[in-house]
Amino acid sequence: MTPGPLVLGVGNPERGDDGIGPAVAARVEQDGRLAGATVRSAMQLTPELAVDVAAASVVVIVDARVGVAAGAVDWAEVEHRSLGGGPGPFSHHLDPAGLCHLAGVAFGRVPPAFVVGIGAAGFDAGAPLSGPALAAVPHAVERVIGLATGI
Repeated sequence: MTPGPLVLGVGNPERGDDGIGPAVAARVEQDGRLAGATVRSAMQLTPELAVDVAAASVVVIVDARVGVAAGAVDWAEVEHRSLGGGPGPFSHHLDPAGLCHLAGVAFGRVPPAFVVGIGAAGFDAGAPLSGPALAAVPHAVERVIGLATGI
């Protein structure tokens, strides 16, 4: 079986724009252009996700960003840590590079990985997504699909 893309929407939907990752992931899951992709939502990146990362052809992590304009969408390739160097991540949550590192150490495979960030306006408990975050969802979905399919 050929591995397919993995899309991970990270964040808490009960904390304003922190829920943008899961919102984008839900939209991606409904988009037929990524049929066969694995789409997951999680509050944070945890070691258990390394299994899915190692099995994927490409990984796209979607998360809220601080320090950029609300609703701005950007992306970056995850810089992989050396599989032979230094101590591995030993935590209940990881950053994207740590998750990829763990997939390589535990399962011997690290696919290309990217992070799509959406600028957040706020993280208030119980708040919905802000207007700028909602407006950014279609653009973020297009970026995720482009990275996942290589176009």
